[in-house]
Amino acid sequence: MKPFAPKTLLPVLSLVSALAASAAGATQVPAGEGGAAPASHDPALARRTAWVIGGGVGAVYLYGLTSWWGEGFEPDFKVKREGWFGPDSDHGGQDKLGHFMFTYAGARLGKWGFEALGHTPDTALKLGVLTSWGALTGVELIDGFARKWSFSPEDFLMNTLGAGAAIFQERSPGFDRLVDFRFNYWPSTLPDGARRGWEPISDYSGQTYYLALKAEGVPLLERAALLRYLELSLGYGARGFEAGGEPVRSTYVGVSLNVGKLMRENVFTAPDSRARRVSDNLFEYVQFQPAAAWNERRF
Repeated sequence: MKPFAPKTLLPVLSLVSALAASAAGATQVPAGEGGAAPASHDPALARRTAWVIGGGVGAVYLYGLTSWWGEGFEPDFKVKREGWFGPDSDHGGQDKLGHFMFTYAGARLGKWGFEALGHTPDTALKLGVLTSWGALTGVELIDGFARKWSFSPEDFLMNTLGAGAAIFQERSPGFDRLVDFRFNYWPSTLPDGARRGWEPISDYSGQTYYLALKAEGVPLLERAALLRYLELSLGYGARGFEAGGEPVRSTYVGVSLNVGKLMRENVFTAPDSRARRVSDNLFEYVQFQPAAAWNERRF
């Protein structure tokens, strides 16, 4: 690994640090009657928040140093237009959907975690969005100085759209009951027939992304005994865009089971149980393909 070049990356790390500090500082006690300014901060909550943000962002950058930036950095900031979902793109758009999905899920899961720390829902959402979007945008900026990579405007846009979608979903309960964005991963097969290791972030050919339309979000279907557990799932995946593969893009349309709702109503029935919250969050973002009947179209 080549030298880290801290002076080159100082503006990037300063930006991320500022975002983290802004998020950690959003721990004021709610205003009293009449909208009066809060009298004080909660130092213990601020410390816990700073540790959570620092640990999460640090883990992302540690992964980057070991997986993406091993060839070192250079002083010039590079920008590269990578395209979207075309056959001549590097990954058939899988990386773009990954930026959207991981920013989106990170923001919403972060909101859940910050609420558990003791923040109000509005503050927790702000913290979750700032942390997720800030961390992944920082990765993109560091890519601009990395010897092997470049800053991608498309990736930055998808990060931003993912953060915006998280805000919209959290503030629109009716829409959230109707729509889920989900991710499925299974290790892809190499050209020599060997199965890849567990690499859900970088193994693009093993990823599939879904938009699920849930019957529980439609009042008429929600009242039906069995139909309320069904979903219409729209999926996209790209295979073989890595070296040695045969590029294939696929769309999927399927009827699947709303596993999260099944678990919530039949297994984890206690409203405030931790197991139920974990189950809800898992099935909110993860699509289990065996629970569906699919029609696939390749192009």
